[in-house]
Amino acid sequence: MKYIALLRGINISGKNKISMSELKKELQDNKYQNVITYLNSGNVIFECNTDNKEIIMKDIYKIIKNKFNLEIPIFIISELELEDILSNNPEWWGTDNKEIYDNIIFMKMFKMLL
Repeated sequence: MKYIALLRGINISGKNKISMSELKKELQDNKYQNVITYLNSGNVIFECNTDNKEIIMKDIYKIIKNKFNLEIPIFIISELELEDILSNNPEWWGTDNKEIYDNIIFMKMFKMLL
């Protein structure tokens, strides 16, 4: 199954530095396949055979703690969940109305955390 890991607060103003190439290698060495990192953003796309997001989150947390000595909050979302969020947008999503911000994805993700 394909997932996205969002790592919070890394590589910002020289704090919580994590090399994305090193992170990619660590994940690949620890059962994750087709790992793709996006710049230094802390966004990681990967595949794994585990279908339990809690287990994946704890595992990646442990990998980061052991390799980089950082305790980073991690949010895991599956490709299917992201597709569901994107396909159920309100009608105003993506309009040219500058008074409305396209933050619904983040609101829905936050709701999933509750």
